Amino acid sequence: MSNFLTLHILVSLPWSNLNRDDAGMPKRLYQGGVLRGQLSSQSIKRGIRNRYEAASGNTSRRTRNFIERVAERALELRPDGDEKTAQKRAKAIITKLTNASKEGGSEKTASVWLSDEEVETAAAKIAEELAPDSEAAADKDDLSFIKEGCTGSLAIASFGRMFANAPERNTEAAIAVSPAVSTHEAIIETDYFSTVDDDPTEKQGAGSSYLGMAAFTNGVFYRSLTIDKKQLAQSWTGMTADTAREQLSHMVDALIYGLPRGKKNATAPFVMPALVLAEEQAHRIAYDFEAPVTIGDEGGYMAPSIAHLENQFTAARRFDPDNFGLEIAAGTEIDQLSIDIEKGTKTDLVNKVVDWILE
Repeated sequence: MSNFLTLHILVSLPWSNLNRDDAGMPKRLYQGGVLRGQLSSQSIKRGIRNRYEAASGNTSRRTRNFIERVAERALELRPDGDEKTAQKRAKAIITKLTNASKEGGSEKTASVWLSDEEVETAAAKIAEELAPDSEAAADKDDLSFIKEGCTGSLAIASFGRMFANAPERNTEAAIAVSPAVSTHEAIIETDYFSTVDDDPTEKQGAGSSYLGMAAFTNGVFYRSLTIDKKQLAQSWTGMTADTAREQLSHMVDALIYGLPRGKKNATAPFVMPALVLAEEQAHRIAYDFEAPVTIGDEGGYMAPSIAHLENQFTAARRFDPDNFGLEIAAGTEIDQLSIDIEKGTKTDLVNKVVDWILE
């Protein structure tokens, strides 16, 4: 049995700008000689994490303000504690994780990613030290609230984290996430928009009170995600918990649906994936759209994108049949698949993947 399972996902995104650059333009790249639309892997991982944590309740936080957050929580647990001491103790342990820097004359820490459980554990330790009759010794080097190499947060275990000053506490990522790239040439379109003044003065007259510009694109996007179950068992302490199946089901569901959320209310672009293909792999691979697909006979890019993926599926097995194990496909356009593979609903696919992780 292999340690790797890859999800290949094709989805058609309507007019949208889910992931933009510093100028507000949709992210893009040149591949195969043409301009492609792109969603960065970082933005996709945040979309996955937000969806997973909202569904599971297993939450975490990434912020530069953990000194304040930990101190506040410690004082909630020990209301009679000294605020300055709580701040000092919180600062000692948080800056022990990452390099502090001077910004505008004040000391700031870099962004840190901690689970709510880890924050609670750190705050409880400080609260214990704040008790008037406490015999607990303050230890600025005490990072026991973070386990070495692992965490109870499935999101953190999935995507990994690092601490500049405490590399032994790093968590290795168990899920590799590719960018999403359009399978075909993309066009960046400009939209001019205005806001209408509902109550203009006579001097102002009727008309717009603001005129702006935004950029959008659309297309069929391919992305892949690879789960390393051996690494997941090392990075996530919840693998043997009673809630493991439920947590993993929420995560796999989030892997399927999770996307960036830029301008999400302005364009409402989210649709169900046309194809989700899960396959166990001895060596993790993705499929390739280096040559841009062209519009099919009935219009659109989805049908030729599925056909191209299907051709690569067949060619991969012709080249290295021993690389593949479990296979299942789902999606709204699954009937377009002619390859010999198990087909099912999203729930069928999620259950198969979770079974594979836990076996």
